[in-house]
Amino acid sequence: MPPLPDPLPGARKDVTSFVGGALRAAIGDLDGDGKREIVLVDAKQLRVVDPSGHEIAAIPVTRGIQALVVADLDGDGRAEIVVGEGVTREHKETKAAFTVYRLEHRGLVEESVYAPDTPRQDVSAIVPMPDAGSVLLAYFDSKYNVASLIAKRTARGWAVSTVASIRMATSYARGDVDGDGIPDLVVGRTYGDASGTDGDAFVLAPGGRRIAIPSTRGLRSIAIADGDGDGRADVFMGDGWHQNYGEKARGLLTWARQVGSEFKTELVEDTAGQYAIEKIAPATVGGRLGLVTLGSSYVRVFQRPDDHWIGSTIAGPARDIAVGDLDGLPGDEILIVADKSEIVSLGGFTPGR
Repeated sequence: MPPLPDPLPGARKDVTSFVGGALRAAIGDLDGDGKREIVLVDAKQLRVVDPSGHEIAAIPVTRGIQALVVADLDGDGRAEIVVGEGVTREHKETKAAFTVYRLEHRGLVEESVYAPDTPRQDVSAIVPMPDAGSVLLAYFDSKYNVASLIAKRTARGWAVSTVASIRMATSYARGDVDGDGIPDLVVGRTYGDASGTDGDAFVLAPGGRRIAIPSTRGLRSIAIADGDGDGRADVFMGDGWHQNYGEKARGLLTWARQVGSEFKTELVEDTAGQYAIEKIAPATVGGRLGLVTLGSSYVRVFQRPDDHWIGSTIAGPARDIAVGDLDGLPGDEILIVADKSEIVSLGGFTPGR
């Protein structure tokens, strides 16, 4: 790992006192008042706190939580908490399942969404689909295959419909990447169809057709955002993965845009000393689009002010990151969940300085 800048850039606030031993975090407006709350999950509790750390609601955690997303799924102006449950170090007997929590009267109301009958108790992804009033869920339905489905709340509870079952498809993102006004589903795989082969990325078109997105080996993460301001969403990939992560894997951040009927890719950065980029989060940085990446060794912020990307390292190893506007001022904040947890403001932040 390369040395971290001293001092680390950005206006920051130490929030270790209330983040504590949280393993996962997310940000969203859970009560519809226009202000965002922070959701924190550790081995014992799921908590909702305000940006100052005041606890609004909490519920015991009795199952392992592998995935956490906050989004307004039904368009009522109040975000919901969606968790994917599976085996964790703290909860080894957990069965794979997806659950929604809603904040009501300073308490959390739990809804069971889907609990698959599967031999492998691991979930892969949760992708909100607010335009359709639904959410995409992905989980391992066998040792290597990942099943994806769409869940939608109805008057009789949650209804699910199958999307696909794809070997080692562990990363998902959704957005209109071809400019036709219809959201596309983009899939990333850590490995290919045969054991030990490289993973790949593609748009999963109707009927199961795959539109290839060139990548380097396997993907650990994927996100969709308009990288060049042309009004069309682009694909960002944390690729470079290899099963021999000690020697061959690289933490690459790659940018893909559809040109005609094909995707063209370019390397944003080969992040030094990292074997993976585990999470990519679009963010507003200094009034412009930026990206925050959680890597295997550090957290980095990227922006493209001209015709090239620049980045700054803002934290060392972290368990998770969450991005959102926590102060009502221009620019997002990043919650960095680590041994020393911090909220870093991106309002006046300029990467590379």
